[in-house]
Amino acid sequence: MKENSEGLSDRKDLLRRCRAKNKTLLDIGTGPIALIAAKEFNCQVTNIDYSNAALEETRKEADSAGLAGKISYEKVDASSLPYQDRNFDIVVCYGALHHNNPEKRENILRELLRVAKETVAVSELTRLGFEQIHRASGFTAVDLDWLENRLSSLGEVTKYPGRMMNVYLCKK
Repeated sequence: MKENSEGLSDRKDLLRRCRAKNKTLLDIGTGPIALIAAKEFNCQVTNIDYSNAALEETRKEADSAGLAGKISYEKVDASSLPYQDRNFDIVVCYGALHHNNPEKRENILRELLRVAKETVAVSELTRLGFEQIHRASGFTAVDLDWLENRLSSLGEVTKYPGRMMNVYLCKK
């Protein structure tokens, strides 16, 4: 998996490995994934977050990039998704799992796999990445051994280890 200049997993490479072209995609947490998927991979994207302010900021970016009709924004708790089973071709959780309480993470993984038809991509910070980015944030790092084991119990997982972030692709 390619890494960007900050040492994080390259988002375009992640979407290529998910074979995201012309797919429906659920993006957990706001950030560039929704914009890249809509613009460069022609995806129809649903972007969820628990913050109205974050959703509004990303909506403005999409509007200014001419992507208003390709991305929908919803305030949703990822541990209890309101979507039908197998509703999205691909589900991406890029650096968002550690923003959730550890008690919710198990349910979040189950929900991501429940609503995905093909692939769930989870990118999460390594110990080094977490220390450099979120040391004083109040967030709790994700136990990457737990994450890999949990995903492996739910589907076929390919792991892409990185310096700052690991990527796990779980095929259904």
